[in-house]
Amino acid sequence: MNMKTILSIGRTYIALLLCLACVWGIAAAGCAVERDEHDGHDHAAHAGEDASEQEGHAHAAHAEQDEEDHSDHDHSAHAEAGEVCESLLVPVTQQQVSQLGIKTAPAAKGTVQKEIRAPGEIRIDSDKVAHVVPRASGIVREVKKTLGEKVEAGEILAWIESDELAKAKLDFYDKESEVGCCKIILPRAQDIFMNVARLIAAIEKGAGEEDIKKLDGMEMGVYRGRLLTAYAAYRSAKTTHEWESRLCTKQISSGQDLLTAETKLAQARANFQAAMDTARYETLIAYTEAAQERQVAEFNAVAAEQQLRLNGADDEVVEVLRSLVPKTSGLEPCVCNDPNCKQDELPSVQEALGKDERFAWYALRSPFAGTLIEKHIALGESIDTTSEVFTIADLSSVWVDLAISQQSIPEVREDYSTTILLPDGSQPETIIQFVSPIIAPETRTALARATLENTGGRYRPGTFVEAVIQIPSGEEVVVVPKASVQLVNDQPSVFVWGSSAFELRKVKTGRSDSSKTEILRGLKAGEKVAAVNAFHLKAEYIKSAAGDLGAHHGHSH
Repeated sequence: MNMKTILSIGRTYIALLLCLACVWGIAAAGCAVERDEHDGHDHAAHAGEDASEQEGHAHAAHAEQDEEDHSDHDHSAHAEAGEVCESLLVPVTQQQVSQLGIKTAPAAKGTVQKEIRAPGEIRIDSDKVAHVVPRASGIVREVKKTLGEKVEAGEILAWIESDELAKAKLDFYDKESEVGCCKIILPRAQDIFMNVARLIAAIEKGAGEEDIKKLDGMEMGVYRGRLLTAYAAYRSAKTTHEWESRLCTKQISSGQDLLTAETKLAQARANFQAAMDTARYETLIAYTEAAQERQVAEFNAVAAEQQLRLNGADDEVVEVLRSLVPKTSGLEPCVCNDPNCKQDELPSVQEALGKDERFAWYALRSPFAGTLIEKHIALGESIDTTSEVFTIADLSSVWVDLAISQQSIPEVREDYSTTILLPDGSQPETIIQFVSPIIAPETRTALARATLENTGGRYRPGTFVEAVIQIPSGEEVVVVPKASVQLVNDQPSVFVWGSSAFELRKVKTGRSDSSKTEILRGLKAGEKVAAVNAFHLKAEYIKSAAGDLGAHHGHSH
């Protein structure tokens, strides 16, 4: 290998090394040094042609090689070096930057959220759905609402006629009447018990006739007469015995008369004592039984009311039925409130319970405000308690059920921010509210659920959607806007703003989310990069690089 060849290869190798240095950020200085060194080396070689024979031989060899492969070595190598080095700076003016709308942003420390995409479907909130069924079997007499209508809580949906309701009304009235009777009987039994006890206490204390008269007017039932009769007989027998005892002492009457008087006194005392014991016991039993009967009657009335309500009666019907029961005050029955009623006339049961011949009718009502989404009822139809005649849904909020793959399940947690991608392009934000601990055997996915407020009715159940779940990261790294990273020559690159120009710099990227990209190598925090319309710089760079390449090829040929 002659000297000329060795020198040519060396110069080419030096040029390539310098261009590699340009790529890693030593571009301008390295390229200038390389060019100056190359030119100086050439001129030194030619200037020293007469200085030594060896240098003369080298010059001759160089000239000979130029004639053979000039375009294959020297100029081609310099063309490559010039293309790489000079293309690092993008030739754009400040006016072009303004016209193209290019804006910069500093690279900063931040976090990049991992995103998991999952398919899903908008569904009705099952906690806000009501399947309206009849309370009692019967015949449909009126249908008030139709499919798709908005309904309010308690609004009537249909009228049903039911014989079960009629029976329940009569049974409730009967049980309430028993309670009314018990409300009359129990206070009377209590009064008799208490007043008899007062009378017996007064008698046992030896109260006189005037003291006993003070108890007149107090309710005692039959026991007043029994006790006072027995007490009078006892006092009479006692007086007779005392009289006979004095007469016998004076030997006016015989001992037989005294014995007879003593016998009658003992009998009167026993009868009087028995009357008091019987009165105490019977009044206590009557009072206790009256209290028990009232409790049973009230229990039966509550059960009858519950059965009545289960058969479709509402509060108004229950109160009307209860108003027909005789009142306890003054032991008088209820009075007709209708001004057309005659004096002391009782209200008509038919009028009170079934105006307009609706004695056995009841209303199907909406349990809450919502939209009528299903209707299975027709006029004159016979229905029973298993018929789902209406379905009402509150669509003010809806569920979004997502299918999470097995690989992503460990990363998805409740309260993670989620973006729902709808077919119309809208992207409402929400959070994950529930993650199922069970994997569906059919799909091998787990359910994750979010909720969307739907006050305007925009989100329709049954719509297929895609969700982007943001998985938070606690590690801070260098990040740039996602639009800053451009693919140049199949390499991720950014355009860094220097003192007066943009520099193309290759970088190594990491994770990306919807707005940011992580930079692992090639960029420091604080350096400004093109963040908006960076693709214009890419286009200018490609155009400039293509022009430089054409110029070098023109020179080499």
